[in-house]
Amino acid sequence: MGNPDQLTPNRLANGSNYKIDMNKQPLLFRIQFKNIAVVTVSIPFFAFFFCICYSFLHHSEWVTRTHCDVWNIAPSISASIGHFSPQKYIWKLCISIHSAPRLMICQMYHTYMYKHMSRDPWVQQFVLICCSFNVAEVFSLLLLSIVPSIEDFTLHKLSFASFLLFSGMYLASSYYLLRNHRVTKLNYWEKKSMRLKKTILTINFVSIGLAMYFYWRHNAYCEPGMYSVFSLFEYVVVISNMAYHFTSYYDFHDINITLGSEAVEQME
Repeated sequence: MGNPDQLTPNRLANGSNYKIDMNKQPLLFRIQFKNIAVVTVSIPFFAFFFCICYSFLHHSEWVTRTHCDVWNIAPSISASIGHFSPQKYIWKLCISIHSAPRLMICQMYHTYMYKHMSRDPWVQQFVLICCSFNVAEVFSLLLLSIVPSIEDFTLHKLSFASFLLFSGMYLASSYYLLRNHRVTKLNYWEKKSMRLKKTILTINFVSIGLAMYFYWRHNAYCEPGMYSVFSLFEYVVVISNMAYHFTSYYDFHDINITLGSEAVEQME
C-alpha cells in the first residue's frame, strides 16, 4: 500500500502534514434527539389510545362496571390495560419498550440541570433528588403496568399511588428548579419549553385534584356516571404527564445522539 501522503498531493503542496486520529471509533449511529422524543412519547400514547378505544368497543360492559353497579360509559384506565387481551399485552410491551429511552432522558436531564443550575450545594442536591423522582416515576409506571389490578389489587394500587406521587413531585420540582435557579440564558426552544411546562403542570395538578374528588364522590354516593367523570380526568392526568415529558423535545432540540465517532484528520 502506498504512502498516505501520496494520496493527498494538494495537502503536500500547501506544505502541511496531516494524520488520521485512529483512536476514535467509526460513527455507527446518529439520530436527532427530537426524533427520539417523538417516538418515546408516541409509544405509550398509542398503547393508551388503543387500550381505551378497544376496551370501549369490545368490553364496554366489563370495563365500566364498578362495585356500585350504576351506569357508566367511560372505561377506567386500570380496567382497560389489565383485564383483557390483547390490551394488557400491548400495554405491557409498549411501556416496557419506552422505559429504556425514558431512563436515558432521566440521565440527560441530570446532566442538563447540573450544567444550567446554580452551583449552590443545596441546589445541586435538589437536582439529584428531582432526577431521582423521575427515575422512580418510570419504575412505578413499569410496576403498575406489569401487575394489573385483577391479579394483585393492593400492589397495583400502591404502584399507581407511587406513580402519581413521584410524577407530581418530579413535575413540580423540575419546573421550580428550571424557573428559579437557572443561571444560564434560555434559548428560543427552552423558552417555549418553559411556557408549555407551566401550562401542562397546572392542567396536571388540577386534573389530579378533580379525579380524586370524583373518585371519592363515586364511592361515597354511587351516582350514575360519576365514575366516568373520574375516568375522563384520569385520562387528562396521563396525557398531561406525557405532554410534560415531551417538552424534552424543546430542551434538547439541537442535540444529536451518536454511537462512536468519525475518524478525524488532524493537522500537525
